[in-house]
Amino acid sequence: MTRKMGGAVVRNRVKRVYREVFRRNRERLPTGVDVVVNAHPGHVPASPQSLENEFIRCFRLLVRRMAERRPGAS
Repeated sequence: MTRKMGGAVVRNRVKRVYREVFRRNRERLPTGVDVVVNAHPGHVPASPQSLENEFIRCFRLLVRRMAERRPGAS
């Protein structure tokens, strides 16, 4: 994260929130998937619950797209 996010306190808080959201929802991801999160300054005021809802939405979309790409998927 860059200083565009804010000072060290803000950046570390954002990282902690992202890690906790991922930890609580990692079972939603298929095994063998790497996740890279790029935080943007607009995410700083977002509540942890709204970030978690966005993660869940993205995880569902990822799983759906992975299922569509599997060979033999109907």
